[in-house]
Amino acid sequence: MANLDPKTAENEYLLQQAQYYLSSDPTKSLRILSDDLTLSQLTTKQKIQWYLLNTRAAIVTNQLNNGYASLEQLFLLNEHPFFYEKLPSILSMTGVWLRKSSYINDAETTFTCALKQPSSLNQQMGLKISLAIIARHQANYIRAKALYKEAYQIAEKLKNERALATIANNLGVLALDNGKLTQANGYFRKALAGHQLQAKKPGHINAGINLLFVFLLQKQFINYQRLYDPIAKLVESFPDQPKRTYLLWVNSGYQATQGKLISQQLRAQLITEFDQLESEGLKRLIHKHLAPSLNIVLKLPAQQASKTFNAPWFKQVKLCNW
Repeated sequence: MANLDPKTAENEYLLQQAQYYLSSDPTKSLRILSDDLTLSQLTTKQKIQWYLLNTRAAIVTNQLNNGYASLEQLFLLNEHPFFYEKLPSILSMTGVWLRKSSYINDAETTFTCALKQPSSLNQQMGLKISLAIIARHQANYIRAKALYKEAYQIAEKLKNERALATIANNLGVLALDNGKLTQANGYFRKALAGHQLQAKKPGHINAGINLLFVFLLQKQFINYQRLYDPIAKLVESFPDQPKRTYLLWVNSGYQATQGKLISQQLRAQLITEFDQLESEGLKRLIHKHLAPSLNIVLKLPAQQASKTFNAPWFKQVKLCNW
């Protein structure tokens, strides 16, 4: 930064700070981006960094509308050399936003396009994980597991402990989908330990609630009690309503097993918040394992064809001709 003017150098430092907190505290990243930086004072390269970071942080905290606004602005800068330099990351992030917004086929197209770009092993690993998540959504468990194993091999080669924890969590989800509770327990324990070691709050929360769910299904109530409080505190400190809803469902299921009367008010809340859960797969698991024990009748939405994303800037992504 020695060759930059003072304001540009200060902005560069703040962008680096936002990047630093992205995994451990994305809300702090969002605060830095919104409160400490002024877009009009950034260089074009810094604006691309800002939109990229803001979209990532918004996605992690499930602020999808905020994420879309940044994506749209980001693609308006697609002729800048730095945009092409960051293309694999931009496409990967776009695919995650599409998946979380239920544009499943378009997300798969975007991840596949990203894999065709010159990219690092780390980026290839992340894209394989993303494609595996799509395969799980499509109930193609064989393809999902194969993609996770390919990603795991890359993570081992890179000694990337965070990625190994993420993949372990996702393999646990596959095992849970298929009723293999002992296997799921092992994967989620490994994921939780990895995310704790890396101090990655979103991954720590995901693996923690997943493990609580398995403890409940296995009737390992002492293990459940030991884990619940630290996970609940993390969830409370993290602005992600779907994760709070997931934990509320799991803990309500636990309370029912302990003979606690579940009030009509809580049942109504659980039904109302059910649609806020992050994935159709999770909704199916809760419908199968938790709703009956709570005397809650849920109607799963009919399987719908993937929505089609038609924003003008997305045409270039579909063409994949960069």
